[in-house]
Amino acid sequence: MREKRGFRDTMAQLNDMFPDQGAVGRQEIAKFYGVHVTTVDRWVRAGKIKIQTPTGKLTKADFARQVCI
Repeated sequence: MREKRGFRDTMAQLNDMFPDQGAVGRQEIAKFYGVHVTTVDRWVRAGKIKIQTPTGKLTKADFARQVCI
């Protein structure tokens, strides 16, 4: 399976922004996009971002896959 275009760049950005974290939550996603947390909540409810873990976090790699087209 091929990785999506921009995946490595997105991973590099996430690693620069959150170097000590393996997973990101709503607050980190909001910071990454430069939006308010309530906007991220709307995206999650609309299915634009899929957070399906009990912790409410995504691994950086899973998030990067969702971000890339």
